[in-house]
Amino acid sequence: MISTFITLKDFALITLSFTFVCLITKFVLIPWRTINSYKKEGVSTFFFPIIGIFRMFTQALKLEGDYMATSKASSKLSPNQKCLVTNITNNPLFCLRDPQYLREFLQKQTLYEKTEFVKFFQTLSGLGLVFTEGETWRKHRKIVSSSFHYEFLKLNVNVIQDTTKEFFDNLPQSEYKDFAVISRIQEITGEIVGRIFFGKISNYTFNGKSMTIELAEIISELSLSARSPLLMLFGPKIMNFPLFPKWNKLMSRIRTVREVCFQIIQDRKASNHQTNDFLNSLLATQKSDDPEQRYSDTDIVNEFITFFVAGMDTTGHLIGMTIYNLTQNPEHLKELEEERKITYNKEKAVSADTLTKMDVLHSLLKETLRFYPPGPFLFFRKALEDHKILDLEIKKGQFITPDFSAIFFDEKHFPNADKFDPSRWRKSDQKLDPYAFVPFSAGPRNCIGQHLAILEAKAITSEFLERFDFKLKEGYKLKMTLRFLYEPLDELLVDLIPRNSTK
Repeated sequence: MISTFITLKDFALITLSFTFVCLITKFVLIPWRTINSYKKEGVSTFFFPIIGIFRMFTQALKLEGDYMATSKASSKLSPNQKCLVTNITNNPLFCLRDPQYLREFLQKQTLYEKTEFVKFFQTLSGLGLVFTEGETWRKHRKIVSSSFHYEFLKLNVNVIQDTTKEFFDNLPQSEYKDFAVISRIQEITGEIVGRIFFGKISNYTFNGKSMTIELAEIISELSLSARSPLLMLFGPKIMNFPLFPKWNKLMSRIRTVREVCFQIIQDRKASNHQTNDFLNSLLATQKSDDPEQRYSDTDIVNEFITFFVAGMDTTGHLIGMTIYNLTQNPEHLKELEEERKITYNKEKAVSADTLTKMDVLHSLLKETLRFYPPGPFLFFRKALEDHKILDLEIKKGQFITPDFSAIFFDEKHFPNADKFDPSRWRKSDQKLDPYAFVPFSAGPRNCIGQHLAILEAKAITSEFLERFDFKLKEGYKLKMTLRFLYEPLDELLVDLIPRNSTK
């Protein structure tokens, strides 16, 4: 009996040792060797077991107060770099840092598909336009583009302006101090997207919270969860296991949001109410004789959540960081005010054409996007076959993403890159590689909502500047992290001082 017991014990130890060696080999030795092999090609490398690149970013936040500090400084250390090769779990990840490599990547999207990590966000958005691939993506993009075009947006500029005025007109004076500029403006952008898509949605709440706030909280929690080592190894299915009550609660909230979205659609169908919103256009496709041109109720819910989250978060972030930049560079306020006098303030109901003419504000928004892009890289893509990005060898299954911050702070493309200088965008002699600045991505899968984002940003910023002087909360120090977006670690707070004249 003793001999048998010892044998079983030894077998267990051997099994555990073998498993340990296999795991070390799979998640440490093999990816480390693969990544370091690229040093011969003159690229930068970084390896850390399992969490990989996120280790580099979190260290940058800890040491520099900026999650993307390492990327921003990379061109100073390696002026002619083409990419960084790092890892996510045991997968090599190529972070492209040269516009020509970025161009090659973005123009050949059929060679890639999104990685397993997008499944975390699909638990909320389903197969919305951002997450579909292949023929399904082409079908959905064609349907959405036929309705969500610039002429449709021009007709909805009044929605943008009216929603913004309604928010600021009803803002209580008690909120003028410590105004949470990004999260509060996201309430405006969320309501705008909701009204353009569904009509007015303020009647639909979640435990006393608006849909805007609920969705913002959910997407932030999802993003942070996706970077948990446990979830990186086992995927989003584990979030439904009863052993994890925090994630169980998050999944329950997601189901509730989607149920409410379905209810909005059913309410609209029951009312037979005809409007000019996006929902009406998508419901009209259900009557098409061509089944390929129809959007199901599930498709509509998926698309709404995708548009809502993308439009609410990113545009609110852009406006909030623009306001922050003005607190640090108040010399730009005078020229913005002069521009509003001759453009925005000439019309009681502003038009899209007027917003397009606001070049000073446009340059301020572009410089803010360069400094603080909401998405400093894209959802990671996985190679479907062996191929090359110019001279860079990519193997099937390896991951690729642009490193926008590295390119946006490269002195070759942006002289004095560390200086916040909106005027650089108004210089007629500036010759910029077209792929050196693509905050809305480029190629066939560029951001379909970019025109809406710029129209919103110009109108909301103009209404804000017309009503308020403002200053950064005393003692506030900006630190930038990454949740779903590249955003302030601590709530960005400003004190508002009402101006004498309001619109």
